[in-house]
Amino acid sequence: MSPFHTMNKNSLIILMPGMDGSGFLYQPLSRLLTQKGLDNTIEPLNPHQDKHAYTQYLEQKYRDNNLVLVAESYAGHIATQLAIRGNLHIEKLIIMASFLENPTKLTELEKYFSMNIIKKPPLPEKALAKALFGKGGNDELMALFKQAMQDVTEQQLAGRIKDMRTLTLPTQKVNQKTLYIQATDDWLVPAKNLKSYQQCFENLTVKKLKGTHLIAQGNAQECANLIDDFIKKRPAGVATRILL
Repeated sequence: MSPFHTMNKNSLIILMPGMDGSGFLYQPLSRLLTQKGLDNTIEPLNPHQDKHAYTQYLEQKYRDNNLVLVAESYAGHIATQLAIRGNLHIEKLIIMASFLENPTKLTELEKYFSMNIIKKPPLPEKALAKALFGKGGNDELMALFKQAMQDVTEQQLAGRIKDMRTLTLPTQKVNQKTLYIQATDDWLVPAKNLKSYQQCFENLTVKKLKGTHLIAQGNAQECANLIDDFIKKRPAGVATRILL
C-alpha cells in the first residue's frame, strides 16, 4: 500500500453540520471533496429529536463502515463523543471552528433575544454575506444560508445554544488522528477554544485558514485541500501551517 494513501479505499466521509443542523451549507465542500475522489455524504441534525438521537442514528446506520468524521462548529463535540463511545470505526476526524466547552459569553444572549435574529439577521445582504463568509461570500452561499435558516426552527436554535452553555470538557481522551481547522477571523468561536481539543485529543494537527467562523463555506477550496491532504497523508512539512 502507498504510504500516502492510508485511508481504506472504502472509507466514507460523514459531513456533520453546525448549529443550523440542515447540512445545506456543506454542499460546496461536499462537491469539492467528490471532485477529489473522496466519497462523502451530508448527515443533517435537524430531522432528529436531539443530538442523542442523532448519535444513535449514526451509530446504527454506519456501524459497518470505515469512517472519517468532518464536523463543524456545534457538531465538533458530537463527533468527539462518537469517537469516545467507540461504537463506530472512525479512522480520522476533521474538526472545523469548533468547541468542547461553552465557546463564548455570547451564548448568554439566547436568554434575552428571539432566535429570529439568527434566522433573519438585520443586515443588508452584502454586509451579511461578508460577516458570514468573509471574502468568500457569494450568491450561492447566501442562497444556501437562507435555505438553512428555513430548515431550522427557533426552538432548535435556542436548544442548541442552551446546550452549549452546559458543555464540559470530556474526561476521556481521543486517540484517532485529528485535524483541527481554525479560522483566523472567528469571533463566534474564539481561538482559546482550541485549548480544549489540545487537552482531549492525543494526536492533533492544527491548521489555520484565513476566514470567518463559517470557514468550510467561505474558504471551501482550502478546506477541501487540507482535508484531502490529511486523509491521504501527503507530506505537509511542519505540523502547523498558517495559510493567509
